[in-house]
Amino acid sequence: MRFLSKYFVLVFCLLDFVSLLAADPPKGFEKVDQEITISTLEAQMKYDVQSFSVKPNSKVKVIFKNPDSLPHNLIFCTPGKKKGGDKGQEVIDTVLKLGDKGVKMDWEPKGHPRILASSGMVQPGKETAFYFKVPKVEGDYPYICTFPGHYQLMNGMMGVTKKANPITNLTYKLFHGKWSKMPDFSELKPVKSGTLATGLFDISMREVNDNFAFVFNGKIECPKDGKYSFTVSSDDGSQLFINGKMIVDNDGVHGNQAKAGSVELTKGKHNIEVKYFELAGGEILSVSWSGPGFKNKPLSKTAPKPGQVVEGMLIEAPEGEATLYRNFIDGAGPRAIGVGYHEGVNLAFDANNMRLAMIWHGEFIDGARHWIGRGQGFQPPAGSDVIRLPEGVVITELEKADSIWPGSEYRTKEIDFKGYVLDKFQRPTFKYSRGAVSITDKSVPIASASAEKPGMIRRMLKFSGGDLSSNLYLLLAQGKFQKEDTGYHDEELFLSVKGGEVLANDVDLRVPIVFKNGKSEVEITYRWTD
Repeated sequence: MRFLSKYFVLVFCLLDFVSLLAADPPKGFEKVDQEITISTLEAQMKYDVQSFSVKPNSKVKVIFKNPDSLPHNLIFCTPGKKKGGDKGQEVIDTVLKLGDKGVKMDWEPKGHPRILASSGMVQPGKETAFYFKVPKVEGDYPYICTFPGHYQLMNGMMGVTKKANPITNLTYKLFHGKWSKMPDFSELKPVKSGTLATGLFDISMREVNDNFAFVFNGKIECPKDGKYSFTVSSDDGSQLFINGKMIVDNDGVHGNQAKAGSVELTKGKHNIEVKYFELAGGEILSVSWSGPGFKNKPLSKTAPKPGQVVEGMLIEAPEGEATLYRNFIDGAGPRAIGVGYHEGVNLAFDANNMRLAMIWHGEFIDGARHWIGRGQGFQPPAGSDVIRLPEGVVITELEKADSIWPGSEYRTKEIDFKGYVLDKFQRPTFKYSRGAVSITDKSVPIASASAEKPGMIRRMLKFSGGDLSSNLYLLLAQGKFQKEDTGYHDEELFLSVKGGEVLANDVDLRVPIVFKNGKSEVEITYRWTD
């Protein structure tokens, strides 16, 4: 009883059925935190999932399928005295002592203190499901088939960890050697290998602190179709592959730095491989990923520490949403607010002068420079086709429509920034005022009908509190633009405007703000010239 108290009795319920579709969850398990499917491999005497991780105290549903020609079971065990290292050997030893009783008992020593949960014996071509609550104690929990002769091959490990993640069957190989770039591991012999039930990339199993390398292989499960980004931070070299394709290349001898890469993946499991080597100095490897609906989830035991120098940490918007980056952005100033949209278009707003400073498409921002502490310098856009819009104040009063526009200022005194609010898609509406006139400024992405062309940005400005005597103008662009039926364009930018008459000359494009009942609205569409 003291043994059970040490590891917390695991509540589980074995459902007495073979038809999964007819099963109802037991009371308290109508909603589970995680569902895992484990199947036998035909004629191989193995489980297809040999390791997976779950969070402590979570509710789990296990679906066990047996397409093999022999009966099998699936029994979860406590870690035992060897903290999971014996792979449930104590349970097997008890099974062997059952003798003739073993057949009647389906080779399961019911009541054994190491047994946490069991599927019962599942006949060929059948499947079952059972539910259990995970213990609070973190560690490696073995699972085995107790049918005589099966244990040596039919075993696996459930990692209980607060950092549970979607990587299964994660294995590692440790190598010793001296390299300045990633070696060809197929020509080398590992000095050690094993399984990481936690699903976390971990180099703590190393035997030395210099001149070593690891190769990790596993399966990562994507919850839905979409774009996934992976970031690898290391000292020294590292690389990450998905389905055999290199996604992140952080090779070479260097201090701790991070690089990122993205790939479109379908829902389901994909091969993931991480390679790492350490020459001398610090020993660091951390991996994280982002995808549709989630951001920056760890896939490694360690995370970057304050003060580390990092490069290449790409910031991306979740599916259907925008993401903001408030920092020093090259071309938008020290009070810049970058907005990256999932649709592949981006902008930077200058809160010093209340202006749309830049638009670009493709990748958003490499956040590495400012990710740790207060990194120095201005970060440029990570994408392509950057269009820089007018500097300085862009809303001002003019005596006449063709008056010379005021010169650029570091920070305007004419307009006060009032912050911003986010809509349900995390898209900001900037708020500012000029005297009695209040202004809201919101941009939304317009996706392109063709994947080969960038989308557009539609900007909506609303003015309130003005009157007919308000001689306000909005500066749209600088340079000479050609007029078309639907708007104005130069070599890189096409503009169309609703709610105001565009005044064009050889120097710039501007729009007078005409108030009616104290209000005015201007809508501007920005797109890249075909």
